[in-house]
Amino acid sequence: MTVLGRAFEPAAVFSEQDIALIEPVARAIAIAQPADERCIRQSLGGLSAALPSQATDELTGNLKLNAYKTMLAGYDERALAYACRRCLDELDWMPTVHQLKERMAKWVSPEESAIRRARAIMRTGRREVTTEAPPITADQIRALKPEFISMGVKAGFITQDQVDEALGQIEQPPEQMAA
Repeated sequence: MTVLGRAFEPAAVFSEQDIALIEPVARAIAIAQPADERCIRQSLGGLSAALPSQATDELTGNLKLNAYKTMLAGYDERALAYACRRCLDELDWMPTVHQLKERMAKWVSPEESAIRRARAIMRTGRREVTTEAPPITADQIRALKPEFISMGVKAGFITQDQVDEALGQIEQPPEQMAA
């Protein structure tokens, strides 16, 4: 399953590599593929051949076709194809422009779907928790109070060897070295 395919799984978590793939998609903008006049004519022709409509003369038919072309211009051709399929399934008569637009509004492009999934992942923040802490340095160990060093050793964040090595690096006064 793809990373975006797991977006709505309740238990899904995403690694840093997953997030690196998801972030650019979440920032993207889906670009419509506007239907041209030929696409609109073909879509309406298919509908008019399959669904009955009011009887009109040639002049009224041309005016009606021009109204449809004007009102549907700029809509995504894939949304128009989706709306036409839905009209064929649902309607008994040639749809109005309004009925076509209602169905086109329910269509979501594959690109927009991917963007929505990516944004959902980024919003929920379900990321893998990394348990690896950066290594502690000798200077950091020496800067700790003794009780914090003890707690760190007990919790397993630092080892006694790390403490001994860090504290052994402190230059000891000559009188302590002779003892």
